[in-house]
Amino acid sequence: MSNSEHISEEIWERCEKYLNDTMDTAEKLEFESRLESDPELKKQFDEVEGSILGIETAVLTSRLDAFHEEINPVKPLNPSGGKRFSPWTWSIAAVLVVALGLFGILNSGNQTDKLFADHFVPDPGLPTTMSSNTNYEFLEGMVDYKTGNYVAALEKWESLDESSIGADTLTYFKGVAHLANGDAESSIKYLQELWNSESNSFTSETAHYLGMAYLKTGDLEDAINYLTFSKDGAAEKVLSEIKD
Repeated sequence: MSNSEHISEEIWERCEKYLNDTMDTAEKLEFESRLESDPELKKQFDEVEGSILGIETAVLTSRLDAFHEEINPVKPLNPSGGKRFSPWTWSIAAVLVVALGLFGILNSGNQTDKLFADHFVPDPGLPTTMSSNTNYEFLEGMVDYKTGNYVAALEKWESLDESSIGADTLTYFKGVAHLANGDAESSIKYLQELWNSESNSFTSETAHYLGMAYLKTGDLEDAINYLTFSKDGAAEKVLSEIKD
């Protein structure tokens, strides 16, 4: 329990249960009433909350660091911005297009719609027990996002200050939420911006969902290009089915 050894196991478990929102209504109301009337319990609760926040933040940071060490792809520049892909990137894309025999189906809406429907799964989202005053609106939006209410999530995230959360985190989840809500064009706007950014903690994930967004628009060439940069097994399955 780190610096909270004086907190009893029972109190720790009740605080954790409350933070994870697994209490029934009556138990939750009783616990909130005790928090208001018992300063010592409130102090212990704040320590438990801080400890859990620290643990989850450390785990998340560790995972993102691992992604940075494992993934360092050469990034293609935004085609819509009038910039050119590197010769090496174009070579990969060209070889894939030829090898997968896609020339006859590049404009096939039915093909891409089916592939998208079969393989699109939204990012599961971040833990919602990490509560603080600075990102309360973000976490509220994350609850909406994780329950499939993408419109409500986007409304909450629209006015947030990126500095209190992380510009890459906010941009990434906006992009995925738009795609999950069926708006591939808006998704591409956010994810393309993130892909071209120097600061991106979600490199592989961005490539995966950007590829899926282009797939939904029927652009198989760009879909293949970005899915190739993703280390997600789901991206490999999409590429495999395109080949078949």
